[in-house]
Amino acid sequence: MAKCWMCSTRKGKRYCIPLDKLICPTCCAESRQVKIACEDSCRYLEGASFQEKRTEDKKFAELMYSVGHGKFDDIFREPAVACMAYEIESLVRDIYVSGNLRITDTSVYQTYKTIYAIHYQDKLIEESQLDEFTVRLLEAYRMNSSAWKADMDEEMVGQVFLRLMISVKKMSGGRMGEYGYLNYLKNNLEEDRGNEVVVEDKFGNKIFRELD
Repeated sequence: MAKCWMCSTRKGKRYCIPLDKLICPTCCAESRQVKIACEDSCRYLEGASFQEKRTEDKKFAELMYSVGHGKFDDIFREPAVACMAYEIESLVRDIYVSGNLRITDTSVYQTYKTIYAIHYQDKLIEESQLDEFTVRLLEAYRMNSSAWKADMDEEMVGQVFLRLMISVKKMSGGRMGEYGYLNYLKNNLEEDRGNEVVVEDKFGNKIFRELD
């Protein structure tokens, strides 16, 4: 097999369309979109995008789980945090129960993540690219953020969205299906049952369970 056109030391295993040469995987990884004007259709570029997304998701997960959510350090124990979370989840519950928008636990999770990314990671996203559910929650953020920030610092307001994402992760999937979190909101948000909640699985079965 021919040597890599760029380093001349390793085997050229990948055909690079812009260079019209064979290059090695190492040079491909180091030079793509830096020294090489890669085409969007390049399958190796797609692989790189996948790896970048996986790395980004891992970093975000670390950020998310750095927020207190244990038995003794849960930020939900703070009254201002609990109040803000209740307002957000009440809106989500009302949208879900009304049935006007089709949402799942995954779409709620992604919306919480998008709101955090826009307001706390300076991510630019055109409103035309957002679904109606996300637009409605962003509007709620704009309307209520000043009041939230009057009761807690801005960083904590952002952490509330990260903590809500943890709730979605814990209550969704498996036997709970794609509506575990949403059904939790539907069954428990309006009534105070103390330390007991109604859990509804994907088959519609309801049981009473003590909070973790």
